[in-house]
Amino acid sequence: MGFIAAVRNLFSSPPPRQPVEMDDRRAIRGSYDAASTSGQNYQHWLAADALDADSANSKAVRERIARRSRYELGNNGQGRGVQLTQANYVVGRGPKLRMQTGSPGFNAMIEAAWKSWVAEVKLSRRLRSIVKAKVCDGEAFAIIVQNPRMRHRVKLGLRLVECEQVTTPYLGPLEPNKIDGIDFDEYGNPRWYNVLKYHPGGSWSSLSPTPERIPARYMLHLFREDRAGQHRGVSELHPTLNLFAQGRRYREATVVAAENIANFSLFLKTQMLPSVDPDLVRPLSTMPIEKGMMVALPAGFDGFQPKAEQPSSTYDEFVRSQQREQARPINMPYNIAAADSSGYSFSGGKLDHVTYFVSVDVEQSEIEDEVLEPLFAVWFAEAVLRYGWTVPKDPAPSHGWDWPRKPVIDEAKTANARQTDLANGIAGLRRILAEDGLDIEEEYVAMAEDYGITVDELKAALFTKHLGTGKSQPADDERDEPPNRPAVRNRRMATVGNNGR
Repeated sequence: MGFIAAVRNLFSSPPPRQPVEMDDRRAIRGSYDAASTSGQNYQHWLAADALDADSANSKAVRERIARRSRYELGNNGQGRGVQLTQANYVVGRGPKLRMQTGSPGFNAMIEAAWKSWVAEVKLSRRLRSIVKAKVCDGEAFAIIVQNPRMRHRVKLGLRLVECEQVTTPYLGPLEPNKIDGIDFDEYGNPRWYNVLKYHPGGSWSSLSPTPERIPARYMLHLFREDRAGQHRGVSELHPTLNLFAQGRRYREATVVAAENIANFSLFLKTQMLPSVDPDLVRPLSTMPIEKGMMVALPAGFDGFQPKAEQPSSTYDEFVRSQQREQARPINMPYNIAAADSSGYSFSGGKLDHVTYFVSVDVEQSEIEDEVLEPLFAVWFAEAVLRYGWTVPKDPAPSHGWDWPRKPVIDEAKTANARQTDLANGIAGLRRILAEDGLDIEEEYVAMAEDYGITVDELKAALFTKHLGTGKSQPADDERDEPPNRPAVRNRRMATVGNNGR
């Protein structure tokens, strides 16, 4: 309001007040309780910040959480069990490569070469270590390196490094397209990873303080992306990391309380007044007690045995409540995290497994996209040179990954359901075998050898068994130009090329 308007309003009469109807509807200005800055709300949200994803996951924050997570999982059986269970469910014995080029001979040749290389490089163990690091540290790094001492013709190996080794010393705050450990191009794609030769906490760290620059093509980086623009990860258990410490402290406090009360076998109390001197008994003196022994107490003293109050009646309930929440950040239910289904019904246990298996499928999909596909792209390019394969550059051979079969709660019901699907034509044998991590072509050959018949006779018998009498389709090898093998529903298709994406 201007000065002249203020003077004019000072000498003018106020406008008449208008009556307000009680049922008059007016705009109501509301607010969110979570946005309030008064009272307890202010104290509760005091640590909230406006940092972006990379700033929130700064080097200091990531390293501090990683150190605490390693310490806790190294000293907490429940935490270590959650970590190992996640790796075993997600990776298990490791995925199998399934080529889908339409040429059975070429498919088998590539699959055999990949299988022998996987066995020598111990890929399944490396994948389990990657999942463990993702749970504990928040991210895992593996470098594809040359290893001339390998027996395999493809001399490629994997070198796992911890998250502290991927760092950029003396990174300035105003350097564009860079964060700690990673350099990006103008489109946000990683170009280089800066990796220390030795771990900063190792004995040899001072010998090589300058990091090596690893091209992004040869770096496998797995982490869970929770925010837009996030490029580094923190421990997946960081929301409940304090609960692991609290549970361990409560257990130790319970044991200490029980031990303290058990150390006192008998207490003495007296009814005599403080002014009356009883028989002299040295304070806190002890008296050895043997089995079946009778003793006479000093004059005025009565004996009573202390009650053991630990563990309390709520101890088991507290432990179960803690364990339910501890593994929740990785979608692991209580009966899997605690390896205890005693309080579950059969249906309840199965339902919890189903929800967890959805999370396992997501984890396996991320491993395919961020680890297996880039790895296979580099491996295949190297294998073409080593073996002298003649393959077209575009399109590159299509393939998929078959993961180990998930545990089945009720084998009989699962078998009956599959039999019904086969009989009704809802599902094919190819898809069912793929769900178990098996290849139908290999199973056809093995089953035909077991029964002493040809593959065509086996297919005809299976057709008659599941779909009734009739003529089966001709075998793939009898066709002039065999088509590409169809992709099964649970097998994720992939094409090598464009960095394996």
